[in-house]
Amino acid sequence: MRLLHLLQLASASGYALRGAAPQPAASAPLRRARSLAMMPNSILEEAAEAAVLTDPRSSTTPAAAAECAHGGGDTGRSALILGWFFAKDRELEYVRRMYAKNGFDEVVIRPSKVGLISKPRGWYRTLRRQLQPGRRRAEPRSQSVDSQSLDSLDRHFDVVHCMSGGFLALYVLLRSKVGLRFSTLLCDSTPILPKPAAFTRFARAYLASIGLRLPLKLLPERLHQWLVEGRWWLSIFYIKMKHRLLTLLGRLQGVELNRWMSGPVDWGLSGDYDRVATHALGTIYEGAAQCAGSEIIFLYNKADPFIDPADVANAAELAREVGLAVREVETSTDHIKALFSSPRTVFSLLRRGGEGGEEAAAGDAAREGGGAAG
Repeated sequence: MRLLHLLQLASASGYALRGAAPQPAASAPLRRARSLAMMPNSILEEAAEAAVLTDPRSSTTPAAAAECAHGGGDTGRSALILGWFFAKDRELEYVRRMYAKNGFDEVVIRPSKVGLISKPRGWYRTLRRQLQPGRRRAEPRSQSVDSQSLDSLDRHFDVVHCMSGGFLALYVLLRSKVGLRFSTLLCDSTPILPKPAAFTRFARAYLASIGLRLPLKLLPERLHQWLVEGRWWLSIFYIKMKHRLLTLLGRLQGVELNRWMSGPVDWGLSGDYDRVATHALGTIYEGAAQCAGSEIIFLYNKADPFIDPADVANAAELAREVGLAVREVETSTDHIKALFSSPRTVFSLLRRGGEGGEEAAAGDAAREGGGAAG
């Protein structure tokens, strides 16, 4: 079963390599990923045919490899922060200041807009805007924290920090053919995976956190998830019909968008959300593999009601199986509060070489005795 799971990950995110010539001096993650090509061709071909997806960034150029190795230039360390749902501008500005205070010269903040990142129709709109041939992409209208164009993210960052729903934002960015590369991925109180079970859990935890407990008593979790699944099915069906109609009208949708429609959209329509979640993880891990020696850090609280610890464990296991360096660090702070309550933990993890993060987390846990509220 693990082999089949890994093959699905490989085929969904571009790891199924067929007929590839030997490549000199490949990075360790890519060498291990390419070892999948040693498996029987029939199995790989069946997996690739079932997924109908390939990653648009199938190789790393020498210039990109050098950029990863040297931190992207002479300007010091850089970070991209993908914010959590409902984050306020002042909170994101605090995150920016904390990174600047800890030696990051370039800090780009990108909020995770709930309307775009938390629902299938939002993913479709974002991908279609980027992938449809000949479509004019809107330029940012302001200089606020969310005004950066996607083209400005086509570069290397030393750190990408996904906070809660920021994990889904990263998935959408990478599927939109944004050439984002990174050396360290910090998954802070995430992954929140693209499946109804994860969103139901998150929604119920959010309602409880703002004091709306009566609706939770009236709406059992199983019924709540059934309603989410129904809403998602209607949304995905709408996406499928709209895409089919536009195609029949002769409006080119683009090869990559068509492949996404025949992959995750079809899987979601049939209720196979585990495969959709695996595809999201595979997309992000393929992005991580663009930089040799890249690392993924999972910083989370096992008692966090917003996320499922099993999702974190499975995501970490998959990352290891494709050859990525992985660290799992537990904290006692509440959801996305580590940077606010124990910044020493976060920046110890992000220190060059990464020493000291686990010890800092343990020390903070002993002092806090249960973490921050909220």
